[in-house]
This record gives sequence, C-alpha cells and structure tokens, in this order.
Amino acid sequence: MTDEQLKLKVICTELPGTRFEDPYGHDPEVKEPVYLGMQHGKEVIGQVPADRREVVFYPEFRVGEKPDGSPNFLGPYAQGRPADRFFYLSWGVVRGSGEFEMFRRLKIRLGHLDWAQVNRALESGDPIVVELKLTDDRGGPLCAAPRASHITWVKEEA
Repeated sequence: MTDEQLKLKVICTELPGTRFEDPYGHDPEVKEPVYLGMQHGKEVIGQVPADRREVVFYPEFRVGEKPDGSPNFLGPYAQGRPADRFFYLSWGVVRGSGEFEMFRRLKIRLGHLDWAQVNRALESGDPIVVELKLTDDRGGPLCAAPRASHITWVKEEA
C-alpha cells in the first residue's frame, strides 16, 4: 500500500436545478432547495445548489492491493466492499437550520481503474478525471449508478 493519495477530479455538469418534483413515493413531493454534495464517511460535504452550470469535487483515496492484485480504494470517500468500491454524490435539501437532508445518491464505481492508470496518476500528481451529466431522462437528479451516456472517464495522454 502506498501513503500517496490518489486524486480524482469529478466534473459535474447538467445539474437539474434547485426545485425537483419527486414523482416517487405515496404522494409526489416537491424537494426544494436541492443541493449536491459528496459523501465523506457518513457525512455529506461540499454542498452546493443544484442550479450551478458546473460543480467540481476532488476526492482522494489511499490505494491498497486486493487479494486478486487489483487496486483497493481506501479512505473516507471510499464506500462499499473491496470487491465493489465506489464513491457517492448525494442529493439533498438544505433546511432553514442549515441541515442537509439527503433524498438520493449517485454511485460512481471505481473497480474498472487498473494499476497502470493509478500509477500514472500517482507519479504525475495529476488527478484521474471523471465527467458526469447529472440530470436524468425525466429532468430530475441522476441517482443509482450512471449509464454510459451520463459518465465519461477521461483518458489521459500516454
């Protein structure tokens, strides 16, 4: 395991806005004002209004090795079991008290990142970049795991 931190640059575009009419549940409900943040342990940090043109997060991970030899992403941003590591972007409403009340999350999986990509990023100090379009096909906040049309892992120059 390395003591170096693997940096990611998470570029979020096409945010859905600060008002969301949630069609799910017993009674459709309006969520407002909607914010986006990143899960750090059990806390959601870096919350910003969901009407921004672009939001960028910079999570960092320690990298260990799984029994099969592949990278294992560790630290407060890492979620899930070693076999399926990911990080969360979280949607919520900020109440008058300033408290963030989460109502959905987006899971960004890390398991496809290999040692070549990880080592290049560690050696250069440059982050691995992922771009996300955060409005779903119904105009609401993207949740669950993004389809290929909503996520791009930017390939670094060789």
